[in-house]
Amino acid sequence: DRVTKLKWPHDPFMIHHGSVAKEVRQEAETALKSGVPTTAICSSTLEMGIDIGSVRAVGQIDPPWSVASLVQRLGRSGRREGEASVMRLYVREESPHARSRLTDLLFPELLRGVALTRLMQQKWLEPADEHRMHLSTLVHQIFSHLKQTGGMTAANLYQALAINGPFRSVSESDFAALLRSLAAKRLIEQIPTGEIILAPAGERIASAHDFYAAFKSTEMLTVRHEKFQIGELPLDALPPAGQVVVLAGKRWLVQEIDAMSKTVWVAPAKGGKVPVFLGNGGELHTRVVQEMRAVLLGKDEPPYLDAPARELLSAARHVARIVCLDKSDLLVSPGGVRWFPWVGTRCLRTLSILAELNRVTCETDRLSIWLPFPSREEVVGFLRQLLANNVDSFTAGARVTPRVVEKFDEFLPDDLLTKACATERLAFQEAIDSMKVTVSEALSTSP
Repeated sequence: DRVTKLKWPHDPFMIHHGSVAKEVRQEAETALKSGVPTTAICSSTLEMGIDIGSVRAVGQIDPPWSVASLVQRLGRSGRREGEASVMRLYVREESPHARSRLTDLLFPELLRGVALTRLMQQKWLEPADEHRMHLSTLVHQIFSHLKQTGGMTAANLYQALAINGPFRSVSESDFAALLRSLAAKRLIEQIPTGEIILAPAGERIASAHDFYAAFKSTEMLTVRHEKFQIGELPLDALPPAGQVVVLAGKRWLVQEIDAMSKTVWVAPAKGGKVPVFLGNGGELHTRVVQEMRAVLLGKDEPPYLDAPARELLSAARHVARIVCLDKSDLLVSPGGVRWFPWVGTRCLRTLSILAELNRVTCETDRLSIWLPFPSREEVVGFLRQLLANNVDSFTAGARVTPRVVEKFDEFLPDDLLTKACATERLAFQEAIDSMKVTVSEALSTSP
């Protein structure tokens, strides 16, 4: 035990994230509010909604995905009058090696961190997505209303949730299709008087202890050492017996996995690797990606970068100049052309799907798309073909994977889920605009 070994009066380092036991989280919250100097190593579980007293500084490992998140996390510190908000942002980048891709050599995590910081300083935030249908949350609210009232007509449900409520992007026909799907899955039913009520299966869902959690949970296994509960790990992130994980700030050797009791038995270990906590990567707004491009192609050196970060930024800019990213977004590479459209996650996903719908297998990374064409001219011809084909957004939405990502998505009818994917996870008009820009710029610079 480090406290005994180092003769500390108390342990100044606490752990707080969703995979540790509730008692461990409560101990961390109590320590943070006690006034005793404490450092909490945490996930977004401490991002909001929990009173943790005064925070002197926030250490952020890896940049968040949005300016809004950066502002929110920075705002956890400096809440006392006269105190400044302080954040130290730590960026992890992989050292270049023989298999590094071009995007890796541009150090995109660093670019993202600088871009988010610059946009925060400009007081820019991601705009609200007013067209989202929020269908998973709508299912949750249908169950909630039916449980609270004992039953409502379809018209009254639509009035409460869509007309007077927040789900204004859901049409009456889409709402009816959703109710039919819930009825077909025997989650709701209509009684002779016309009211819709929860069916037994729906009642079980609405009565479950985790019903009011908005996020989709994964199966968790309890991690124990002798009679002590250490925490929990998701089943799909669990290493096999004989490997070592780090949990609650300590290393543990996995001895036995008891699937029946959902228990993992461990013993203290001397070495090991950090467990992988699963979750979907965030989405970058196009404005953030364009700011990343401005950082990459600029010459200024942000004063808040330390020496290693300045070296990485210099190296990234050197690579960008060598490959002529400052002159063209289309770079010829062995076997194909790499296209940097400098767009957000949704638009990049849309461009990839449009290529696949036209029987061209592409390869997408965080910033670029690799297309199997031998020259820029052929890529431009392909983009012009895509622009002429007029693929509808619904057809593109059907190709989005994975489709079921939110808690109640599995209860949605297939057509409505496809429509939601097209609306919420693609950027069709933006993809068209980006292709037009690339075609126009390529034609204007061609000999």
